[in-house]
Amino acid sequence: MNWRIVLLIGLGVLALWLGLRVFGRSYQQQVLDAQEKLIRAVERRDWDEVRGMLTDDYMDEAGQDGDSMVANCRQALAHFFALTITHEVTKVQAVKDLGMVHCRIRLEGRGAGYSDMVVSTVNGMREPWVFHWHKKGRWPWNWKLVQAHHDELAERARRFEP
Repeated sequence: MNWRIVLLIGLGVLALWLGLRVFGRSYQQQVLDAQEKLIRAVERRDWDEVRGMLTDDYMDEAGQDGDSMVANCRQALAHFFALTITHEVTKVQAVKDLGMVHCRIRLEGRGAGYSDMVVSTVNGMREPWVFHWHKKGRWPWNWKLVQAHHDELAERARRFEP
């Protein structure tokens, strides 16, 4: 057999494997990949990447749009020297262009200022966070966050409303 034929067959098999790996994933796995990417971006405090993962019409129950949510997260995590975010997905629902992920989030880190208060607040939450995702394009990586909420934080925000 000619080495060119073997090379072409090998490249074809590799292309097929990559295509299935990228385009053959379930909607549930696509949403979980987007969730993981978001958590890692927040952990690295890459606020441009986090903002890029939000829809233009992002809005949460506290009245934050995407820009104010990113600004508040940046402020809350600014005093950490080191930060590790672990998360446990408790429920995933996904269909063609919509997904919802429930997950518990825990923070570990060292910092100055009110970083200890941030850690104790997040780690003290009993209920999971709920992330609502919408696929904004035809590619498997085009998932954007529409809303993130937590019932306990929503209740705290309502108590402090004027």
